[in-house]
Amino acid sequence: MNTPRQVIIVGAGPVGLSAALFLVERGIAVTVLERAPALVEDMRASTFHPSTLDMLAPRGVAARLVGEGHRAQRWQFLRLDTGEAAVFDLDVLAGETAHPFRLQCEQFRLTRAIVECLRDEPLFRIQFGAELVDFQDDGAGVRVHLRTAEGERRLDALFLVGADGASSATRRLLGMELAGATYPKTSITVVVDFPFEDHLRDMLFVNYVWTASDHYSLMRISQHWRTGFSPADGQSLEDAVALPNVRQHLARILPAAADATVVHVGAYTIQRRLVERFRVGRVLLTGDAAHLNSPAGGMGMNSGIHDARSLARALAEVLHGGDEAALDRYAAVRRQIAQDDVQVQSDRNYRRHREKDPQQREIIWRDLREVTADPARMRAYLLESSMIASVKRSEQAEGVQA
Repeated sequence: MNTPRQVIIVGAGPVGLSAALFLVERGIAVTVLERAPALVEDMRASTFHPSTLDMLAPRGVAARLVGEGHRAQRWQFLRLDTGEAAVFDLDVLAGETAHPFRLQCEQFRLTRAIVECLRDEPLFRIQFGAELVDFQDDGAGVRVHLRTAEGERRLDALFLVGADGASSATRRLLGMELAGATYPKTSITVVVDFPFEDHLRDMLFVNYVWTASDHYSLMRISQHWRTGFSPADGQSLEDAVALPNVRQHLARILPAAADATVVHVGAYTIQRRLVERFRVGRVLLTGDAAHLNSPAGGMGMNSGIHDARSLARALAEVLHGGDEAALDRYAAVRRQIAQDDVQVQSDRNYRRHREKDPQQREIIWRDLREVTADPARMRAYLLESSMIASVKRSEQAEGVQA
C-alpha cells in the first residue's frame, strides 16, 4: 500500500473536528469523513469548560465561541422551596486558566467555527455524505472503504480515528462494545425562546434547581434558554416529550413561559459505558465512540475534546518520527481518565441533582453550602468540575512537558 501521510477521522462532530484542528496545528494532513450531507446542528451539549476553551484558543476558535455564547462566571444550585442558593464563582480559578468561566454555547457553533477556521488550510479536507463501510489495517497503514452518493470509494491513511459517537461504525467494525449500564431516567432537553432573565431575579446563566419534590436545570445558551428534566415517575417518554406536557414543565418554572416558542425538544438515553481499548493497531477511538457518561456537569463533549487533543499530540509525535508507544500512552491514560475522573464525577452529579429523599437532600445541601463558603474548598471543587485537574493528571501521565 502506497499510503498517503494523512490521518482519516470518521465523524465531523465536536470531537472529530477538534481532533482535525489539533492535528493541523501540528502539521498533520487530515481528511474528515461525515455521513450526513452537511454539519449537523446538534444541541446536545452546551457547556464549554475553562480547560476546553484554553485548548481551543489557538487560531481564534475559543474567541469566536465566546463572542457567540454567554460567559457564566458564576453558577449555582438553587432550592426553590427555601430560596437558598449555593453559588460557585469561577473567578477563584484566575491564574489557572485564561478562561475563568463556563461558556454556554451550542455545540454546533464549535463545528462551524472549526470548519471556517480550516476552510483554506491545505492540510484539511472534509467529505460529507461519506459513510464508513469497512477498513483493513495492514500494519503500515489503513485502507478505508466508503459509501458515497457516487458509489463505493477507497481512501488510504497512516491512521484511522473513530470519532463517530455513541453508535460508532468504527467501533462496531473493530468488534468492540461499550460495556456498562444505562441509567433508569432519560434526559429531556427543551430549548425555548423566552426571556427568563427578565422574570427570574435569582437565576444565573447556569442553574441546577431543586423544587420541593423534583429537579430541573435552566441554562442560557446563545440565543435561547435551555431546560433539562426527567420524565415523572411512571410517565412514558412519549408523554414526557409531548408538547402539552413540555409546556406544563415550562409553567412550573414560570407560568408566563407556558406559551413560549419551543425551539427544540430532545430526549437522550443516559449511559455510563466504556470500551476495553482505545487503540487497536492503527485504529484509535476517541470521545463518545470510546466512552459515555451522564451529561450532568457538562463533561461529555469536553472530555471528548480533551481526548482529541491528547490523541493529536500522540499521533504527531509518531508521524514526526517518534515511537508508537505514544499511542499506547494515549489509549491507557485517556481510558483511565474516562473511568476514574469523568464517569465518577458525572455519576456523582447525576445522583446529587436527582436526589429526592429529604434527609439526603439536606446532607447534600449542607456540603454544598460549606464548599461555597470556603474559598479554598470552592477552588478545589472547581478545579475538578471545570476539568482543569483532570487535564493536569492526564498530561502528567502522558509525560507532557509543562
